[in-house]
Amino acid sequence: MELSAETFQRKKLVRHENLLWLLAAQAVVIFPLLFTLPLWLGAVWFIALVWRLQIHTRKRHFPSSFIKFILCSLCIVGLLMAYKGAYSMEMMVGFLVLTFILKLLELQTRKDALLLIYIGFVGLATQFLFTQSILGALYALFASIVLITALYSLYLTRSIPAFRKLKQGATFILLAIPLMMVLFLVLPKLGPLWRTAALQTQAHTGFSDSMSPGDISSLVQSQGTAFRVNFLGSIPPKTKDMYWRGLVLEDFDGRGWHLNKNWDRSKKGVDNSGHASTALNYEIILEPHNYQWLFSLVQAVSIESGKIRSRITEDDLIATRVPVNKDLQYTVRSYPREGVTSKELPMYKRQQLLMLPSGYNPQTIALAKRWVEEGQSPRAIIQSAWALYNQSFSYTLQPPLLGENSVDEFLFQSQQGFCEHFASSFAVLMRAANIPARIVVGYHGGIYNQLDDYWIIKQSDAHAWVEVWLDDQGWIRMDPTSSVAPDRIEQGLENSLGSADRQLLSGGFFNTPEWLTDLRYRIDAANYMWSRWVLNYDADKQSQLFKELLGGKEWWRLLLAFTTLIVFLASLYIFCVLKPQRRKKTPLQRALSKFDKTCLKWGINRYKNETIAVFTVRLASANPELKLSCSSLSELSQRVLYGNDREAERQLIDALVTFPDIKK
Repeated sequence: MELSAETFQRKKLVRHENLLWLLAAQAVVIFPLLFTLPLWLGAVWFIALVWRLQIHTRKRHFPSSFIKFILCSLCIVGLLMAYKGAYSMEMMVGFLVLTFILKLLELQTRKDALLLIYIGFVGLATQFLFTQSILGALYALFASIVLITALYSLYLTRSIPAFRKLKQGATFILLAIPLMMVLFLVLPKLGPLWRTAALQTQAHTGFSDSMSPGDISSLVQSQGTAFRVNFLGSIPPKTKDMYWRGLVLEDFDGRGWHLNKNWDRSKKGVDNSGHASTALNYEIILEPHNYQWLFSLVQAVSIESGKIRSRITEDDLIATRVPVNKDLQYTVRSYPREGVTSKELPMYKRQQLLMLPSGYNPQTIALAKRWVEEGQSPRAIIQSAWALYNQSFSYTLQPPLLGENSVDEFLFQSQQGFCEHFASSFAVLMRAANIPARIVVGYHGGIYNQLDDYWIIKQSDAHAWVEVWLDDQGWIRMDPTSSVAPDRIEQGLENSLGSADRQLLSGGFFNTPEWLTDLRYRIDAANYMWSRWVLNYDADKQSQLFKELLGGKEWWRLLLAFTTLIVFLASLYIFCVLKPQRRKKTPLQRALSKFDKTCLKWGINRYKNETIAVFTVRLASANPELKLSCSSLSELSQRVLYGNDREAERQLIDALVTFPDIKK
């Protein structure tokens, strides 16, 4: 049996069109979360969706308490198994989404619908635990509009087009944005929710704390952004000088290089004696990589990273106390110089940087020892190694696989490799020749985005090079890749590769039309501004803003500024939104105003809430000569009110405007 509109209104049941809006709102909230939560939750949502639609069409009944208990229990067990019983942020989000989904199966009244919408807003907020990009924020704005529209639809007593509902929902959101911006600027910054804990599902990006043949050549095929740099003043004279140091690898096991366990030991007494005119000051926004190291140019002498504690290590690296699991903005001061990191190399450090495992790479070790036996000086040995790479080596992203003696096979057989092959073999040669050496991994170069005057350092800029110790000079950077593929250092990765290797990079800025490259620059500039001024808007930036705009951050200044802004926004709303709405009348409203004035001349006043049909009865009783006109008005008003008749509405307007005036 079909329920009447009065029954829906009396029992406050969810109407068909309201149900569709609720389902649409739930879909836009759940959709992005399904990519980070167990996939079977999507299947559960689809089943609940179909079941609820069948309930609405009376093909199924609402599930009993027993069935709901069984269903909830199975889903909870599924979540516990998916996360192996470990308490995590993802599992809590999974429970929230599960609640959001299963609520569909008992959705009957407006109260249930309100609860579903409120859970939707909480679920929408959890999306920022997984992504804080500007595209994610725009999607959340769209989802908010759909949720508000669903909420607005619950209180409508008549049917209106879907577009008008969506337009009204968007209006509500847009009207709230100015107040939201004020609150964002002035409320105390306690740190965003998404910085409370690292998510287990977040992948580690960038290089790890070890390097084996093939690691970096695989990494450069990723076109993700590693970090962005804004130079605060002078910049390096040449892009080729931009060596972004991240880690120093000192332990070699015969095939791969590994991070020393004491790599993050703080440096005692940072040398800050460089000439101020050569200093480089720059601001970096680092993408999350879930490690503790940051990036900087040689030689970092100071670091400012806000509330994230950081320090300069003995190897002139920058380390944080906790892994970087979200965008981090920090400022560095560097002096572009080498050979000043230490006046002398401690004996224990020298021994460590000369260690080579026994039984590995005998040909390489024999070659280096022959140079020593020939009486070559350290600089001459470096030149001999440099000349070796100038012979018949090639630079490629697809080198052949190497066996146990990887350095021997590379130097004397394949002679094809990427930067990690050249750096590793060069460092082994140096150590075998009694010259302390270590591997440095990081990034080289970058892409300049002139739209907002900053540099983009991508994963494809990943690079490895060598630092060798000379007793009379200190640490010196040696990049054997520049000997084999100078175009890699001078002009970037693309210009140093063959056509086959370039195909591996086709997803990035390479081999794309100019208009598409320009579009990518614009999108990246928007993301940069979003990260810089929204995601990294912290207490320090807030204090600086208050000082520049208000002269300080005392409570009375903030109260005065906040009150002024609220009054301004309220006035703007009244004069720009409410007042035009009051002045603007529909044709029917204008016709009614003229009709009311005409009736006053007949000595009858229409009450505020009195319908035309009721009023015309009184009017005809008092003035029998108007009986025919009143009857026509009554009939037309009934057709307009209950029949939604557009033609009758036009006739009613004409009848109201031409209603007989009193004869003078």
